[in-house]
Amino acid sequence: MNVLYNSANYTVVEFPGRGGIELLDKTTRRAGFLEGAVEVSFRASMAGLAAERLDAESVDEFLGHYEALLINSVRVH
Repeated sequence: MNVLYNSANYTVVEFPGRGGIELLDKTTRRAGFLEGAVEVSFRASMAGLAAERLDAESVDEFLGHYEALLINSVRVH
């Protein structure tokens, strides 16, 4: 597991052995797993954001566009 991005609002984690990316919204405590074409598109967009060296607020705004895919509740033990 590799953390690709972490802010006060979001965490993005990749799973190299399995493939796929997990996106976690810390404010709503919802998460979603991206794979296939959605994952490929997400990775390309994130690479573009990294090249632009945007601030965390801009990256968080971009991640907010994926809210509809965050269907799993996150419970903290």
